[in-house]
Amino acid sequence: MTGILSRRSFTISRSTALLGLSLLALTTAWSGATSWYILRKDDLAARLISRETSRQYAYEDRIAALRADVDRLASRALLDQDGVEARVGEIATRQAELESRQSLVNAVTESLQSAGIGVSQAAKNPLRQRMIKPEEPIRASGVTSFAPFTSGKPTPAPETLPLRGADDRPAPWQSGEAEEPIPPAKRVAGALIQLDQSIERSSAAQLAALRDIDRTLGETQKTLRGALAETRLDTDKLAAASTVAKGVGGPLVPLNIDPAAGPFEATLSSLQPRIATVFSLRGLAERLPLNRPLDGELELSSNYGYRADPFTRGAALHTGMDLRAEHGAPVRATGPGKVVTAEYSGGYGNMVEIEHANGLTTRYAHMSAILVSVGQSVTSGSLVGRVGSTGRSTGPHLHYETRLDGDPVDPNRFLRAGNKLAGRV
Repeated sequence: MTGILSRRSFTISRSTALLGLSLLALTTAWSGATSWYILRKDDLAARLISRETSRQYAYEDRIAALRADVDRLASRALLDQDGVEARVGEIATRQAELESRQSLVNAVTESLQSAGIGVSQAAKNPLRQRMIKPEEPIRASGVTSFAPFTSGKPTPAPETLPLRGADDRPAPWQSGEAEEPIPPAKRVAGALIQLDQSIERSSAAQLAALRDIDRTLGETQKTLRGALAETRLDTDKLAAASTVAKGVGGPLVPLNIDPAAGPFEATLSSLQPRIATVFSLRGLAERLPLNRPLDGELELSSNYGYRADPFTRGAALHTGMDLRAEHGAPVRATGPGKVVTAEYSGGYGNMVEIEHANGLTTRYAHMSAILVSVGQSVTSGSLVGRVGSTGRSTGPHLHYETRLDGDPVDPNRFLRAGNKLAGRV
């Protein structure tokens, strides 16, 4: 048949067969490797995805922890700010109390100085300007917000401008480790402690000033009582009956001081009665005739009391004291008062009589000239006349008398008191 194919035979060499087998083995290995790679790649992707997921979770946990730390630090900053603001408010209150106390110290000092009582100027030193202002916010988060504690004085610009890049140069090398910067909150707390210590020192200085005033008043009171004791008058009775100073007034606003509030209040409370006593005694001393009737040192020619009369040589009562002086020397009033007599009066010659407080009068006799008139008010040291030898007199001198309720008393008692007050004895 023509349709029957003829059979052919092929002869394959051994090398060809080996090559074919090698290609078949290589193809099979490639297919297996490809299949393994594909399967392995899915496992690696799963592992990579798992690792990234774990890392993401770790990052999220870290971020959550950092947020918690930030919230904790913010809460602590708020607490620190609240604590600082509370501390500032407390210090501002104490400073206001300190200023109020200083005004009391100044008032006491000025009243004593106006009365001529010497007080140390340290008691009147003004406080520093207010550095705490409660209406201004104080934050512990930074130093720049701590402005209320520092001076607002502007700083002038430098005369020479710095070169460009001069500030960018590295700092010189120094051995050792750099100091750790102080946290702002700690710096604020340190400044508050220093301010608190400054207030404590000012408070102690005010208390020391009051105690110094108390010592001064004690010494003044002792001096006044010792001097007025020379007059042999009932000074307590006379001081209690002293008149109120003229030209003052106003509504009564009592000053309530609680001695139990502290040492300052206790010292100030104890000063009140002593100040009143010193003012009463000083006012009494200013109204009494305690000054000298002549300038300079007094030269006594005849004392008060019994003596031999210069004309009759018989025993007689000398109702005053004779003070030798040059003719025409000024005669001065020994205390404030009103002139009740200014005329020629028998043995007194030209005589001036001045009425003082508390029933006291003084007489100035034998003057060559009278320089005041009846009804005229005089002060201590006012010129009332000039030394002479008119009336019953043997030569130029001043006859000086002191009378209490019309009866003569020894003028030396009052002159000695005046000398003590003037520090001449």
